[in-house]
Amino acid sequence: MDKQEILNKLDQIENLPTLPIAAQKTLELVSNKDSTMGQIAEAINRDQAIAARLIRLTNSAFYGFSNRISSIQHSIVILGLNTVKNLVLGISVVKTFADCRLSSSFNREQFWIHTFSSAQAAKSIAKYLRLPNEEDYFIAGLLHDIGILIIDQYFHDQFIQILEYSAKHNVSFLECEPDILGITHGELGGHIVERWKVPDFIVDTLTYHHNPSQLKMKSEEYRTIVAIVHIADAKTQKEGIGTFINNFNDNYDEAILKGIKLTEAKLDKIFVQVKKETNTLIREWGL
Repeated sequence: MDKQEILNKLDQIENLPTLPIAAQKTLELVSNKDSTMGQIAEAINRDQAIAARLIRLTNSAFYGFSNRISSIQHSIVILGLNTVKNLVLGISVVKTFADCRLSSSFNREQFWIHTFSSAQAAKSIAKYLRLPNEEDYFIAGLLHDIGILIIDQYFHDQFIQILEYSAKHNVSFLECEPDILGITHGELGGHIVERWKVPDFIVDTLTYHHNPSQLKMKSEEYRTIVAIVHIADAKTQKEGIGTFINNFNDNYDEAILKGIKLTEAKLDKIFVQVKKETNTLIREWGL
């Protein structure tokens, strides 16, 4: 199948993952400048599981506030709308895919370790570079590989072929994907989240995180997010943090690293801390 055939088939699948209503409404309200804090809190509170996990995260070491936060409105005041929006989106997606009990062709536990490590690394890099909206980097890193889960669940036979061919011929997973499936996990993931009406920078990150140089000219902020997630993802693979697929063989583009004015030495130091934080982070997110 070619890329368009795969996307058409995907669009015809009735049980594709969708965002919970509370998350959909939260995204809609946050994007509307006339929405009130009360309306946003009410939308989140309609899903008790999301609301409870949001409160839990707000009170965790992830943020380290000294005073206990007991309501969604208080979370919004303390964290800000953008952070709360990203947390609701992240909680919703993690819950949707983590709840999937289908047998898998790879280690799901290692997948989440890789995912959260990439997310924390992206946020840490953004923080070091003093970039605004560092939580945007975290959510982009958290969602970057959900296309892998989509392939495993909905194109399972082709996924097995990719894994087997990669192992037998010692060819990287990334090279085998388009040859066997006709599309990459990045393109599939980007297509799925675009249907969810998430912010454009998330769609772009999923689509181009392995090849940020191919991103069409958009805002400098979007290009920077994609570039940083690219580096965080590849460095996590290189460090062996959450090796969920053998022969993935991804390396970051050194030109991209130089482009954001980050040295390899500083990246190594950032990852010393990321390694320490990842397992705690996963527990705080309820996995």
